[in-house]
Amino acid sequence: MKALIVNGDDFGHSAEVNAGILRAHREGILTSASLMVAGAARDEAARAARENPALDVGLHVVVCRGQSVLAPDELGGAVDAQGRFPNNPVIAGMRWFFDRRLRDRLAAEIRAQIETHLKMVGYLNHIDGHLNFHVHPTIASILVELASEYRVPCLRLPREPVAATLRLARDNASRKLVEAVIFRTLSRRTRRLMRARGLKSNDRLFGLHQSGHMSEDYVLGVIDRLREGVTELYFHPALDIGGTPPPAGAQIEVEILTSTRVRDALSARGVKLTTFAELARGAIPS
Repeated sequence: MKALIVNGDDFGHSAEVNAGILRAHREGILTSASLMVAGAARDEAARAARENPALDVGLHVVVCRGQSVLAPDELGGAVDAQGRFPNNPVIAGMRWFFDRRLRDRLAAEIRAQIETHLKMVGYLNHIDGHLNFHVHPTIASILVELASEYRVPCLRLPREPVAATLRLARDNASRKLVEAVIFRTLSRRTRRLMRARGLKSNDRLFGLHQSGHMSEDYVLGVIDRLREGVTELYFHPALDIGGTPPPAGAQIEVEILTSTRVRDALSARGVKLTTFAELARGAIPS
């Protein structure tokens, strides 16, 4: 079976992101979303999650370029005085790896994000990370332990077949190759930790290397190349709803996700749209 999870990241970040994800779900192929529980529009997103039970809403863990749930005085040097994590992912990654004093504070913050999600949404089937920081060595070790403790069955593994992506889109090839080496290495380690705890994940993924530069032709090419098993394809959709216009690429992603050509391609190739909830229940191959 070829099964595809179509996820929208950054749910709760803004009203524009919420609107894009909801349209892509209600009118398109989006099956899943990942909630930023300290995002500016988190309450609206949580209400929408409860009103749209077919949308499988997981947790988008934030430890970089975002806001903390816990107060700054509880997190010490992990955030600034306004509770904001570092914006630079390289600086954040180095800090989380080398400053061992921050590990317990990060663990407390991630626990708080999980508990906030459960209070707001009522369930939690999958976790991923903003900028895929959830596979950072320090964060992954914390997250796998907490996922097991809270019985969260699935985590994203950002292992994208970079050769397939480069055949479809040759732009930024050097950056994509570097990303591939980094995230395959981190995903390999995270997968070992997950297996020891009995956690499940997607078999492969698309959306990492082409993030922000999606096109309908690229997505159709991905659909042509889907293999048996579970693939996750993730997006960052958003709509212009009269406030601050989101990036053009985010608006294009809504068009892709509601495209008749994309839906017809999935049907023609016998691809089953699914969720991490179904993967957790054993309804599709793991």
